[in-house]
Amino acid sequence: MKNPSYYLAVFGKPEPPDKDTADSGRFALGIRGPDTPGERGDVLLLYCTASCAENFMSVPGIGIVLTKTKDSIFYRYLPFATPISKDHLDKTFTDEDRNIFTNIRFNTYWLFDISHESFSNATRGLLIDWP
Repeated sequence: MKNPSYYLAVFGKPEPPDKDTADSGRFALGIRGPDTPGERGDVLLLYCTASCAENFMSVPGIGIVLTKTKDSIFYRYLPFATPISKDHLDKTFTDEDRNIFTNIRFNTYWLFDISHESFSNATRGLLIDWP
């Protein structure tokens, strides 16, 4: 089994059917299409922007990638007992990942690679609220 890759999946204002909430288990690829990274077993940090009424500027949980189609990435949603704040991400991401994260205000509903170090730093000590 390969080591997982880590991503930050950015969710803006939910507008079904093309834009879902972080807890939906689906990340719509939109115009990015099937060349978007993400394979079975990869891990998504699910970040909600300021336009999300619920989970405002925070990461409510992670998604474990189950499958990817030409339209969507489907994942198993695992909520944190306490969401990760944007401030915490700013403090714990590597410089490279923080620079990319800073520019998300220009583009919602997107996906970018983050390092294992950023993922580990951001989630260290957090509990999963197991369903």
